[in-house]
Amino acid sequence: MESLNIFKASGVVCGVIVGLIICVVLFKFMNRDKKIFTKYDERQTVARGKAYMYGFWATMIAVLIIIVLDTANITVANRFTTDFFAVFVGIIVQVTYSIWNDAYYGINTNKKRFIIVSIAAGLFNLLPVIGSIRGGNFIENGVVSDFGTNLLVCLLLIVIGVELFIKDRIDSSKVSVEESEDDE
Repeated sequence: MESLNIFKASGVVCGVIVGLIICVVLFKFMNRDKKIFTKYDERQTVARGKAYMYGFWATMIAVLIIIVLDTANITVANRFTTDFFAVFVGIIVQVTYSIWNDAYYGINTNKKRFIIVSIAAGLFNLLPVIGSIRGGNFIENGVVSDFGTNLLVCLLLIVIGVELFIKDRIDSSKVSVEESEDDE
């Protein structure tokens, strides 16, 4: 059993490394200047600071909820998925605040590519979830298995993509209204 845990841990480490390499490639693809890092103006930097603060507190609240559930011996998902849940709560709060305060896209970000990548990555993470549900191993021993993490990633990226799409439509309609008012 211990060798299985070592292989699982090694797989997670390899997955993180591959994920980081993919992220570098995607960041270069999504940024118009082909740089890895996104640039933000001063107002965006301030808003992103608040977003990180809210994300931190959301993560702390999620961890406290997990502690309370553990103390009460209530298990909804395995440890791997439960721990990632707390991380995803913080990420979704940080990202949502950033999006709605115009601090998510950087100065050098290609918005359409970003939305496409978010939705595609979300759907890509849906494949193992569907496979595990079909294979009957999404729920193991009465709790959500490791595939719950893929479901969380899928939901996170789809929510981000949808929020970005909605925010862009709202911003586009504001620009249209402002332009029509200027024409009068």
